[in-house]
Amino acid sequence: MSMLAPIFSNPAYTGTTSSQNTQQKRELDQQDFLNLLITQLKNQDPLEPMKDTEFIAQMANFSSLEQMTSVNKNMVKFLAAQQEQSGAVAVSMIGRQVTDVNGNKGVVTGVRMADDGVKLVVNGSEILLSNVREVKNPAN
Repeated sequence: MSMLAPIFSNPAYTGTTSSQNTQQKRELDQQDFLNLLITQLKNQDPLEPMKDTEFIAQMANFSSLEQMTSVNKNMVKFLAAQQEQSGAVAVSMIGRQVTDVNGNKGVVTGVRMADDGVKLVVNGSEILLSNVREVKNPAN
């Protein structure tokens, strides 16, 4: 199992990139939203205070932001778990005979994690794990 750790910690496999991290820093987060709202409340005109409906609308937007952030975090966790499971399934196929959707057959000799999915190395070629239709023990 320790041999799988380097595969699963690969940045290409986990789906995190430096460009994603940079993009996140450019977007407003929850704290920025709260700071803007507090600043707006502090600096409002006392003779024309913010209307209740405006405040309620902004709070609803904040609530939506919190929910979307939560969904996003959970989706990232789900995708990471799914990738780990696909990788483990692929590794378990090493030494087995597989048939893909085109009828190509061969014994799996390796596994490669690619941007478009987990690939099995069969007869020197790569087959997407999602294209495998049959798995058997190789004929003796």
